[in-house]
Amino acid sequence: MHKNKLKNMRKLLVATTVAICVHGAAARAETVPAPGYIYSRELLSEMTEGCIEQVVDGVFVGVGPMLSFPAAGATRDILFVAQDGSVRTVATGFNAISDCVYDVDTDTLYATDSGAEFAGAATGDTVFAIPASGSDQPIAGLELLPSGTFPYAYSIDILGDGLLVSDAEGGGLGRVLEIDLSGVTPSVSTFASGFDYTGGLCVNSSDVFVAEALQPNFDSAIYRYSSTGSFTSTVSGPTFEHGSNDLAVASDGRLLVTGGSTIVAVDPLGVTVPTPLVTGLIGGGAFPAFGGGLSVDPFSGRIAFLASSFTGADDDKSIHRLVPIDRLVAGGGSDTTDCAVEFYGLELVPTAPGRPARSAICVDGASCDADGEADGKCRFPLGLCLKVSDPRLPECTPSGVPGIELVSVKPETLDLSGLVAAANAVLPADESTCVFGEGVDVEVRTLSNGATRAGKARIRLSTTADNENPRKDRDVAKLVCEPAP
Repeated sequence: MHKNKLKNMRKLLVATTVAICVHGAAARAETVPAPGYIYSRELLSEMTEGCIEQVVDGVFVGVGPMLSFPAAGATRDILFVAQDGSVRTVATGFNAISDCVYDVDTDTLYATDSGAEFAGAATGDTVFAIPASGSDQPIAGLELLPSGTFPYAYSIDILGDGLLVSDAEGGGLGRVLEIDLSGVTPSVSTFASGFDYTGGLCVNSSDVFVAEALQPNFDSAIYRYSSTGSFTSTVSGPTFEHGSNDLAVASDGRLLVTGGSTIVAVDPLGVTVPTPLVTGLIGGGAFPAFGGGLSVDPFSGRIAFLASSFTGADDDKSIHRLVPIDRLVAGGGSDTTDCAVEFYGLELVPTAPGRPARSAICVDGASCDADGEADGKCRFPLGLCLKVSDPRLPECTPSGVPGIELVSVKPETLDLSGLVAAANAVLPADESTCVFGEGVDVEVRTLSNGATRAGKARIRLSTTADNENPRKDRDVAKLVCEPAP
């Protein structure tokens, strides 16, 4: 059982990569995003594994040696990496981290582990419900269902009042199981079945997408189901043009899929052919890295993903990020300099019908409020992107960005010094890059009679927009927080 299980899991993870390399002759090159995205990565001290999930002020990520037989007692952990780069160990004692998903309503991180048979394993082959704000929590005792419930536990996502978990058994026995959390105790039922090596899954509104690697050639396919488990259509495949490791829906509605050295965007209706989103992931030696866990921030559209070549190369230890340029906001300076710095995490809307969109207006507790709560304030997940190749500003081609200055901020209680310092720390910028902060909180105003009114903030930046012929680009961000209904 032990050897057969690990053999099956290895096949699911690496077979489509091998097939893509053989059939597609993937070239070795630097990591390159598709046009319209800014790529960056954050290097960690350990190899990443399986789980990646973006939240308000950072990202959950699994770490540890991947796809190996660890010595007795050797385990993996889930970390929380804050926007400022600080790291907190959330949970310890995993054996083979497969995937994770965060439930903002309960502040719970659900994670799958498929390594109960590893030497020294205390638990596994199940789903864990982990208090997301905790530190150094042993997972033994945090099982949502008994150890061994999901022998080939793989991908996980939230559906309604419960969870979906893919089970990658192979041989037509692969399945997707549904965990109902609405009762006193969780219950499990079959959502869909008949797969080979069931891989990534994701829930998007009333649709559920499921990927699998098919035997015997390990080509991949993606299917659409209704939220009740009824088969709707085949979205893609069988094909070697993409893998089946993880799925997520991008801000433009395309379905993203990892599992090969090229991360691919797929038309969810299956009308157009898959197109590369990222190419040239670098591994070590002759074997390329391939995309692993995947996460899309629903408001900003930022994509985060993991990669692995099983060699310990930098790509194996990084959080990789893609920022869609069309979701950035220019600050209103000259068209020839406005791409020097653009704001991340804002969405401009008109203050009244027929007026131009010049303010980032958010309602407390709405999707634009990054803290996810109606708590008397809106958290704008503000970041800064530098030297942006923005097709909306064709006259702007700065040769570099030597420096950024915070001119003013109102109210003065807003602290943006850390974000501006982080931006200056990566200057002069030779390429497009982004820095992120923990967010800017704008409080709703409360009048003396108890009534509430919109709270407002205004940020002014001054940026040197050219190394050789310095020009000042002055940018303004207006933030408005409307009271919850």
